[in-house]
Amino acid sequence: MAIVHTYDLTAGSGKAHELGSALEALAEAVKTIAGSQGAMVLRDVKDPQRFLLLEFWADEASRKAAGSQLPKDVMGRIMGATAGNPIGMADYDRIAG
Repeated sequence: MAIVHTYDLTAGSGKAHELGSALEALAEAVKTIAGSQGAMVLRDVKDPQRFLLLEFWADEASRKAAGSQLPKDVMGRIMGATAGNPIGMADYDRIAG
């Protein structure tokens, strides 16, 4: 079954643009990995420091296999831009859309 893996991230002080840019780069990289069905980056209207990254996968096995293929430099940029804020993650069954 298709799944959606989500990341809920909050940028460190003054790092919202940096985090948004790094998430865009990650979304583009995810799209090239086998089993990916795309990715989307969302920014909170009320809290512009907060972002959601949605990764769409054919199945859980594809998502798990992708971890080693993610660009390390982009992941480093994301970690730096969150400045130690916790990153929430969740998996959802894709019902529609």
